[in-house]
Order: sequence, then C-alpha cells, then structure tokens
Amino acid sequence: MGVKPKLIVIVGPTASGKTALGIALAKRFSAGGGSAFGGNGAEIISADSRQIYRGMDIGTAKPIRDRAVPIVILSEAKNPSDPSPRLRAGGAQDDKGKARAGRLSIHDLFRPKPYMVDGVPHWGIDVADPDEDFNVSQFKAYAEARIAEIVKRGHLPIVVGGTGLWVDALVDNLSIPEVPPDPAIRAELEPRSLDDLFAEYKRLDPLGAEQIDRHNKRRLVRALEVCRVTGKPFSAMQVKGELKYDVLKIGLDVERDELNRRIDDRVDEMIAKGLVNEVRGLMPASSPPAKGESEGVPTLGALPVAMTGIGYRQIAFFLNGKANLAAAIEDIKRDTRAYAKRQLTWFKRDARIHWVKAPSEAETLVDIFLHPQTSH
Repeated sequence: MGVKPKLIVIVGPTASGKTALGIALAKRFSAGGGSAFGGNGAEIISADSRQIYRGMDIGTAKPIRDRAVPIVILSEAKNPSDPSPRLRAGGAQDDKGKARAGRLSIHDLFRPKPYMVDGVPHWGIDVADPDEDFNVSQFKAYAEARIAEIVKRGHLPIVVGGTGLWVDALVDNLSIPEVPPDPAIRAELEPRSLDDLFAEYKRLDPLGAEQIDRHNKRRLVRALEVCRVTGKPFSAMQVKGELKYDVLKIGLDVERDELNRRIDDRVDEMIAKGLVNEVRGLMPASSPPAKGESEGVPTLGALPVAMTGIGYRQIAFFLNGKANLAAAIEDIKRDTRAYAKRQLTWFKRDARIHWVKAPSEAETLVDIFLHPQTSH
C-alpha cells in the first residue's frame, strides 16, 4: 500500500467530551471555519455501538441533529488543489463543477446522507433499527466504506467514540471470524443468572470481560457462545491485518470525580428530557403478561437487542413494575460509572493513545500530525 490516508481517532470514557472535541476539530479543519489546520473539510464517523440505532436518542446522548437542513450532496474532489467545499446543500453539480440549482439526479437521492450536527457531517448514527443486531464486523465494513468516500472527497475523516472493540477493529484492521448461532448452547445459557454467565466469561476470556456490559444478558450469551463454539477467547480471535490508515489517537483524560459528576448530571438530564417516554415508545407491543407482570408491558427479554443496554434496561424494569423510578435512575448512574471504568481499562492498555486534558492540547497534536514538516 502507498501513502496511507490520515485518520484522527478520538476516544475516552462516556461523558468525557468526545463529541464536542470532534466537532471542534472538524470545524477548525473545514474551509468554512477558517481552515485552521489548512484543510478543505472534515467529516466524523461515530464509533458508538448504541448511537448506531434509530430512535434511541436521549438514552445514548446522541448529538442533536441540525434542524431544517436541506438535502445534502457530497461529491468527490475534482483535484487535490480544488479549494471549493464538497459539501453542498440543495443541489448537485455538473461535470464542470457548476451548480445545477435545484436539480437532483436519481443517484443523488439514493446516496447515503450524513447526520448533520452543527454543520458537520456525521456518519454511523441512525444506521440500524433497534431490533437489528449491528455487530463489530458490520461496523468495520461500514466505517471503511465511509472513510474511502470521505478521502475521495478530499476531506479528513475523524472517528469519535467509546466502543473500544469497534475502534480497534477499524484502526488495527482486525479480522473477526463470523460464528453462526448455536441454538443448543443458547438454550443452555439463557436460563442462567447474569452473575453466573459473567463468571464463566471472565474465566474463558479475561480481556473481553474488561469491556463487556456484564448486565447485558444477550451480549454475555453471545460472547460465551463464541468461546464455546471456537474453543478460543473471543478477544483472541481478533487477528490484526495490514494497517490501512496513518492514525493519530487522542484520548480525553478527565479526573474520576469530575467524570462521575458529569455522568450523574447527564443521567438526570436524560430523565428530564424524556428518557422514560423514549423507552416506552420503543418497547414492542406486549403479549399477554405472565404471572406477576404488569398488564400491557413486555418482559425485558422481549426488548429489542439494542435496548438491553444501560439506561434502557433499567427504565424497562421500571415500566415493568420491577423497580421504582428513583431506584432505576440510581442504577443507571451506577452502571454507567462502571462502564466508564471498563472503557478506561480498555483504552489505557493502548500505548498509542495521546491523552489530553484540554482541547488546545488536542489541536496541537492534530496540527503536528497533519503538518509534521512545519511543526516545531
């Protein structure tokens, strides 16, 4: 492979400020933002295994989408020296680069459209429905396709997210074998308790246990299924390939007490914004309730795959009458703090990550990365 495309990756625990930093860097790199880094534009790819789902907005802290955004057409760069932006709204261009005002081709209508946040194109948000299983292999293929398109447009790709395995799969070009479901194994695992499942998984795959949500039965069952079918730890099956990108990895370093305060404040804000109604609206229509269950509310096992994660799971328990709202909120805060700790454990083992405490430190790193010959 020749010169590898440059890729900026921003990681860190939940509530550390990754989204805001990604947008700030993208705007500084764009022509419209003064081209602080000397570029023509930047686009963000979300590496968040929950923001990938449509309708799960409040509970995933999904960035707010720009309102009244006209149809956005992203075209390829005509040549590397062309300073004109490749992000346009409301029209396409002809072969000479002139605007065809108000006219769209059929190809324009079926191109993937970005999720716009503060004028910055985002990819990897609202890609799948909550009842779909969108796994790491699918994310890797999706992200690689978007990066190729972004680079072709002459823009800078910026990956932002806290799902460690997804980031590693993309950056390290991991080869992850597809293991088909085994009904017999699943039937044996499903009745077991969360603690029992997690204990077995920790024994079979200690590294994978550092990242997995131990309260998510579906993920635990799948991880154990893979371990049993292959006879290997799931994390050990991820074989690194030839690196495709020239990568700068930036991690956001936030003091633990401050991070916990941000998490608690974020959860309170989610509740105030209507998380309970969001979960209620996403829950499937229920079948007749089993003994002891609330009428008209589905069991937790009937929830879409994506909604068994933190925030949605606890509110579903509340809606099922299995917890009061105050207890559900405290459980969300506790489980989110534990998840942030697992994220840090995962990322801290990667010596390539440059940890920063302030956006200005990240801007300096990006400037040196993009222009090493002129940086001091």
